[in-house]
Formats: sequence, C-alpha cells, structure tokens
Amino acid sequence: MAKCDLSIELDEPDRVYVGGDVITGTLHVMADSDVNCTGLEIQANWRTHGRGNVARGKSPWTTLFVGQWLSGQRESYRFELEVSDWPPSYHGNFINVDHYVDARAKIPWAFDPKASQEFLMRPISGPDPAKTKAPSALGGCIGYGVFLVVISFFVVGMGGMVVGLLTNPIVALIVGLVVFPIIALIAARSLLPKWLLGDVQVELITPHVAPGQRVRATFSFQPRRSFKLNAITADLKGTEVCVSGSGSNRTTHRNVFFEQQHVLQEGARLEAGQRQEFELDFKLPGDVPYSFDLSDNNLNWTIGLRVDIPRWPDWTKTLKLHVYPDRDAVQPAAAIESDNVRGHSDDPAVSVGGGADSPSAKHDEITFAETATHLWQLRGDAEQIDVLVDAVTGMTFEIDTYVERRLLYSGDEDPHLYKGGYAVWARHSDPPLPLVLYVPHDLGDEFEQAGRDLWHCRGTIVGWDHQHRRLQIKVLVGDG
Repeated sequence: MAKCDLSIELDEPDRVYVGGDVITGTLHVMADSDVNCTGLEIQANWRTHGRGNVARGKSPWTTLFVGQWLSGQRESYRFELEVSDWPPSYHGNFINVDHYVDARAKIPWAFDPKASQEFLMRPISGPDPAKTKAPSALGGCIGYGVFLVVISFFVVGMGGMVVGLLTNPIVALIVGLVVFPIIALIAARSLLPKWLLGDVQVELITPHVAPGQRVRATFSFQPRRSFKLNAITADLKGTEVCVSGSGSNRTTHRNVFFEQQHVLQEGARLEAGQRQEFELDFKLPGDVPYSFDLSDNNLNWTIGLRVDIPRWPDWTKTLKLHVYPDRDAVQPAAAIESDNVRGHSDDPAVSVGGGADSPSAKHDEITFAETATHLWQLRGDAEQIDVLVDAVTGMTFEIDTYVERRLLYSGDEDPHLYKGGYAVWARHSDPPLPLVLYVPHDLGDEFEQAGRDLWHCRGTIVGWDHQHRRLQIKVLVGDG
C-alpha cells in the first residue's frame, strides 16, 4: 500500500500548448504515514496508446523535494516544465499520442506513488527535414533490385529442378508447380508494364509539405508500344500503421483515415514513341494531421501513382510524403497585407465579406488559416499585429477551433458581446492561434458539447485583445 497520495493541478488545464511552451502547476502530496522520500520527481512527457506497442518520450525528471513527510502532512510543490516540441497530440482509430505531466515519489522498500495529468500539444515546427529525408526522384518501372530478385528465383528454381530430376522426381515436380508460378507472377506484375511503358521517371518536388500547402510532382514516360489506357491516377492516402506484439506474435495493423484521388489522364490511346508528361499539383487540406514515426506507431502520408492498362498488369509506384508544420511561414507585415489581404487564394473555399463600415469594399478570397499563420508568426510584435488586424477586421471566415473555456469576466461593457451570449477562449486548429469567440446564446449548447473535439464555426474578425494576445471573433448564426 502506498504511503502517500500524489495529485497534479495544472494552472491552465484547458490550454492547448505548443512546443517549447512552459507548463506550470502544483504537485500536491498527502502522507498517509511517516514517509522517507528519496526523490519527489516530475516531468512533461508523451506516450502512445491504442493497438500498437507503447512508445514514449525520454524527457528528464525534475526533482522537487527530498526528505521526510509525517503522517497526515499535506504539502504542495510548484513546478515549471518545458513542453516537448514533438510529436503532436493525436487521437485516431488505431493510434493515440498524448502528452502528460507525470510525477512519482521514490520511496525505499515500497511501491512508488505516481500521478499523471494529460494536456494537449500542437507543434509549430516538425522534425529536422534533413533527418527525415524523403526520396524526391525515382526512375524506371522497376529497380535493379526487383530484377535481381526475379533472376535469383529463376536460377534457384532451375537449380532445384535439376537437382530434383537427378535425385527425386517428386521434388522436381513440386519445384515446377510452386517456384515457377511465383516467378511468372513476379515477372508479369513487374516486367510487363515496363515492356509497354519503357522507363518511367517520377520526381516528387515537395517531399516535405505543410497542411494547406500544395503538393507537386512530375511524371513522364515514352511508350515503347502503342496501347489503350484506362486512366492515370494519383491517390493521396493518410494511413495509421501500428505494430503489436513481438517475434512470431508480431502483428501489423493499418487504418486508412484519408483518401483522395486525382486523375491525371482519362481513357486514351497512347502511341509508341510519343512522350507523355504529367504534372501533379493539388492543395493538401489544411486540417490534416502531421506525419510521425514513433517506433511501432506511425502516421504515413503517401501518393500512389497508377497507370491502369486494360487486360494488362498495371504500373504502380508509391511515394512517401512528409507532412509537417511550416517552418518558413514568416513574412514581413507589409508583404502580408499586400499579398494576402488584397491578394488571392488558389482555393476558393471561403467567402470573404467586407466590414460593416465599408459595405462596398471588395476583397479577394483568402483563408482564415493563412491569416492565422501570419498573426501567429507576428505574435511578439504588437505594432505589426495591429497593422494586420486592422487590415482583416470585418472579414468573415470559416474557422476550425478547439474550445478552451467560457470566460466569466466579460460583461455588458464589452461591445462585441451578444446580449445573453458568451465570451469563450479557444485556439485555432493549426496554427494554434489564441482566440476570443463571442458566441450567441443559441450556440451555447453546441460549443459546450464540443469538449476537446474540433468545433467548426463561421465568424467575423472584430479586433485584437492585447492583454491576452488573442484574436477577437464574433461567431455568426446561419448565414450571419
């Protein structure tokens, strides 16, 4: 039986932290009997749970106390810990990644009492791209490795048949019925597409990309023979891959949580010697989760290229894409205002309206994610923040947020507050820009039920809260 109980109280339990933030709180200790503690330790760390084997971070422990507690004694210890900058909090179907403040009291000759408190972390930067280098150029329908494998199978099969004929005809029959069909299948799937297409050249121009950015690749070949084509497609997939068990009990689990197909060429007849060149250029959705590789728990993004040939083995190639936060999103305030506020977006997904004071004002289409990114990068410069907020005040956006908590201090003196409505602290999904949402009374139940899930709303930018460094947004009902 434990000789003391531990509990952790975070100062901001509903806050969404970013990598490098400092998380603060109090560790409470209640002694049930006299205790000699050789180390009261605490750390901020992460670990996985779900179907895969558990992976965990390796953050150092911080010692808060060494000494004795008397029976019935209550003590509290303040702590400040740095939040890991990777991996992100993630809740999926097969894999979950959570960040925790963990505490333990080391007691000789007894079980060490422990406590844990979960918190959310959204990164602003990913792993060093140099350490996660993805191949950007791939050539040929098959590599020399596959060719050597086929030849090896053939040599082994022929050798086995010769030995079998000399020693045991039954062995030769088994080799002929098993090995050669395998060789024929590998050859058909690997070599026959090359016989039609020739050498296929693929270059992934953007091996590292952030949510909301564009994925670009080139794809070309020169057919050796004329043939009819069903289609050439590129499939973007997000997949959870986790491994449970070990040795002979090792099992791999896969879950495709995102799939999007892009057609590069529909049915046509391709002539021999006529070079075919294709460009893959599409926008990655702005709310997709980041890639990560955590031992037996991986989240992979891939692009599957396929040349669909009727009554013939298809040519396929899979490219791995790394989706990380944007490291280079900082721009001067003047460039932000001219290129984005008065500029345009390639993705017409958001309707941007003028403010009430300028109903005739016309703005090209930009997204809230773009605006939030620039504000996030300028968060330490109040003067530049004012310049950008003045430029976007009155604009209406579709916004994805994580609700933190309802405010109690906002009264009728706040000019943005709805009558009978609420002021709510929230954070944008990515980047984690702090927000103040002014919510109508009619939407009270909706945002309360959101909990820690993503909450979608439509709102108009009305200002900036300098005291709390939060963008102020008036949430609209229906069409506003």
